[in-house]
Amino acid sequence: MANSGFDIDVDELTLRGAKRGDMAACERIYRLYRGPAFTVAVRIVRCRELAQDVTQEAFISAFRRVSQFRGDSPFWGWLRRVVINHAISALRRRPSAEIIAFEEYQAWEPGEQDSIGMAMDLESALAELDDDDRTIVWLHDVEGYKHKEIARLFGKTESFSKTRLARARARLRELIEASRGEEIENAYAH
Repeated sequence: MANSGFDIDVDELTLRGAKRGDMAACERIYRLYRGPAFTVAVRIVRCRELAQDVTQEAFISAFRRVSQFRGDSPFWGWLRRVVINHAISALRRRPSAEIIAFEEYQAWEPGEQDSIGMAMDLESALAELDDDDRTIVWLHDVEGYKHKEIARLFGKTESFSKTRLARARARLRELIEASRGEEIENAYAH
C-alpha cells in the first residue's frame, strides 16, 4: 500500500485500553490518526465540512467496534477502511449538485510554483470526475487498494473497478492536456 499517512503504529497497551473503553486510550488513538483520517475523507467527499463529519462518525464507529479488531493486520489499515467506508456512504447520501470550493495554493519555497501548478491542474481535473471515478482513482493510485478491495467497497465486480479506473485516467489526461493548452494560449495572448 502507498504511504498515505495512516501507517502509524499504535502500541498494544493503548489498543487494549481502547478495547476496554478507556477514554484516554481512545483519545490517544484519535490524536494519532485524526489528520490522516481527515485527509482521506476530504479526498473522497471533496468538502471540508462533510469530511469533518465523516471523520467524527468514523471514529465514533471505530471506537464502538474496536473490540472486533482481531489484530490480523495493522490497526491503521482497519481504521482506514472504517474511514473510507464512512466517506463512501456519505457520498451516496449527498445531493449530486453540491458546490465545492478549493483553497488557494501558494508556494512555500522558491521554485515550487511549477509543481503547485501541476498539482492544481490535477486537483481541478479530479474535481471534474464523478464521485465514484474520483474515489476509485484515489483508492487505487494513492491509497494502494487493489481492484478486488475497491470492488468489495462498492459492492461491484473487479471489472467495474478496472473499467472505471481506466476511463477516469483517460479523462484526467484529457482534462490536464486541455488545461495546459489553455495556459499556453493565454501566455501568448498577453
